[in-house]
Amino acid sequence: MNASKLVFSDDGDNFRIISVDNQQDVLVVYVQSTTQSAVCPNCCITSKRIHSYYTRKITDLPVFGKTSRIILRSRKFYCHQDECPFKIFTERFESHFRPYKRRTERLESKIRQLGLLAGGRPAQRICTILSIPTSDTTILRLIEKCDFSPAKGVTAIGVDDWAYKKRKSYGSILVNLHTGKVIDLLPDREQETLRKWLQERPEIEVMSRDRYSNYRKAITLGAPQSIQVTDRWHLLKNLSEAVQKVLIRHYSKATALLANKQLRVDDQQIAENQSTLSENRSSPDSAHGGIRLKRFEQLKELQKKGYSIRAMARHLCMHRQTVKNYLDMETLPRKSQCKINPLEKFFTHIKKRMEEEPSILITTLWQELRTQGYKGAYSTFSEGLKFYGIRVGKKAGFTKELPNHGAATFKTSSAAIWFLSDQQNLWDDQRNIIRELCKSSKELNKTFILVQSFRKIMAEKSGDTKLREWIEKSSTSGLKEIASFAKGLLADCPAVENALTLPWSNGPVEGNVNRLKMIKRQMYGRAGFDLLRKRVVYAPS
Repeated sequence: MNASKLVFSDDGDNFRIISVDNQQDVLVVYVQSTTQSAVCPNCCITSKRIHSYYTRKITDLPVFGKTSRIILRSRKFYCHQDECPFKIFTERFESHFRPYKRRTERLESKIRQLGLLAGGRPAQRICTILSIPTSDTTILRLIEKCDFSPAKGVTAIGVDDWAYKKRKSYGSILVNLHTGKVIDLLPDREQETLRKWLQERPEIEVMSRDRYSNYRKAITLGAPQSIQVTDRWHLLKNLSEAVQKVLIRHYSKATALLANKQLRVDDQQIAENQSTLSENRSSPDSAHGGIRLKRFEQLKELQKKGYSIRAMARHLCMHRQTVKNYLDMETLPRKSQCKINPLEKFFTHIKKRMEEEPSILITTLWQELRTQGYKGAYSTFSEGLKFYGIRVGKKAGFTKELPNHGAATFKTSSAAIWFLSDQQNLWDDQRNIIRELCKSSKELNKTFILVQSFRKIMAEKSGDTKLREWIEKSSTSGLKEIASFAKGLLADCPAVENALTLPWSNGPVEGNVNRLKMIKRQMYGRAGFDLLRKRVVYAPS
């Protein structure tokens, strides 16, 4: 096989390999041009008269694990055009060797792709392993020189926001819903920016989005010909938040009812175990609750005095939404969703060992419990003893009365998800909790019926026929949280109907937002918008 065609493929007739020098770490290939003439870059007149020769050193793709370097014997020509200011010019090549370049085109392309995929320094490390000499700044410079031109001719687009810095500044991401690839990034999520972008693309037919008002207005003005589709996941999320607010209002009553129904496993046995450690009493204070409970009690005192939500939030340094949630509660829900602390099953043994050996060490006690089936780590065991007020060793005399089993019977955020889920896919204890909650309150029962009917509309894709009927029922249900959600749907009813009827969704957009976050964090927040944009849009798939 012709070596020139092997190295330069289709352009092999224009070059001739003179020799190859196999050095220790470098493979040097000596090349000469075989063309008889060259074109002046200024006046475009062909010249065959050679002035002189000179040598160019150009790095190419590695070969056999070695750096490949091409020594090109290039020529200078006379220009015969009298008016041309270039009396002497160097020959240009249409491919492989660009003017002033020290790397071949194919090598620069590979380095650029590595930079888009991995970033500056990671790509540099990969290049070092592949015997490609380069630096991170060179890689970033190659990416910067790459012209950016967003794809056009896309008919279905999804849009969502992403955070430069959470709760501070945001941008927008646009994704081709047909291919799932990012088309473009916008530097903000303002209405005017997206409107201008959409006006340049009249071919758009479908726009998928969340319920952000700026996106809705921008699409209405910038792409009035398109069909707007609200994302179904955001609809379920908003409905779940509304259900959670209803559950928070009924939390105290529902918790007491579920406790009386003994939905928790082995409560009687745990109570017996706890009573064995109630003899040595000291201060009534407990580790249960902590700062969160104290702040809740302070808020309830301010509520009794008639303080406004804003004033309480400012006084306690809490978010206004947290204050609103606490206003309807009589007791503070536990954060833990665990029904039984594994440590509670070993209270009898702990009591026995403390009586036999008052100065027993926590390490010794933990090792004994490990042989009896306790699976917690030492730190977990130590924190558990502290939570229940148990003092071992030198502080054994300060053991406090253990609180009643403190785990929550249910967690409002989890119960809200159970309300929305297919009941056949839940565990038996979860279905029991939902059943007892619906029995405990007519409002919770009505909420469950409305939520399940909305889920059925979504599953059957019958939004065009049943959505408005559901909105009317919810608005007159007497549930202020569900009615507020229905009011929001009514304000964006066509897009919601499309979401419950058409197959489009923002799923591909959410996936690309996740990838964008990974790339952004990979660059340690030091890269500008232009580099991030190219890495997200042009990264090899």
